[in-house]
Amino acid sequence: MKKKIAMAMVSTALGAMLIGAGSYALFTSEAVNSGNNFAAGTLTLEDLSGGPIASQSIHFNNLAPGDNGTVTMTVRNAGSLDAWVRINQAASNSSKAGQLFAGATPLQLGWDADVVKVPAGGTTTFDVTYNFPLAADNSYQSKSGSFNVVVQAVQARNNTNAGNTGPIAWQ
Repeated sequence: MKKKIAMAMVSTALGAMLIGAGSYALFTSEAVNSGNNFAAGTLTLEDLSGGPIASQSIHFNNLAPGDNGTVTMTVRNAGSLDAWVRINQAASNSSKAGQLFAGATPLQLGWDADVVKVPAGGTTTFDVTYNFPLAADNSYQSKSGSFNVVVQAVQARNNTNAGNTGPIAWQ
C-alpha cells in the first residue's frame, strides 16, 4: 500500500512537471515599430500693422479735444496650430502711461472684445478706438501718453467650447 501511494505521488509529480514544462514551450516573437516621433505644434502671433497703430491716425500726434477715431491692427497666426485670438483688455488698459490718461477728462481707449478663431497662417484684424473728450481743458496741452495693445492667443484644438465660439480656457 505504501508502495502504491508513493507511486501515485511520483506519477502526479511527473505529470505536473510535464504540464508545466509544456506550457513554456510556446513559440514567441516580437516586432519593433521604430521611428515614431512626436513634435509639438507652435502658436506664434505677428503684428502686421507695420509699427504702432497709433501712427496710422492723422490726429494721434496732434490731439485736440473732441478728436476721436478708430485704428485697425492686423495680426497673423504664424504658428502651425489654429488659435483663439483676442485683445487682452486688462493688460492693454494697465499698459497706459502718461498724463493724457490722467485727470478729469482723460484720453479714452476702447478695444475689440471679440474672440476670433484664426487658422494657422491666417490673419485677423482688431479695432482700437480713441476719444479725447471735448470737455478736456488746457491742463492737457502738450501732454503725452503711450499704450500697448496686448494680443493674446491660445490653441484652438482641444480647447473649444460647446458652441465652437471660443476657448474653454485661456492660459
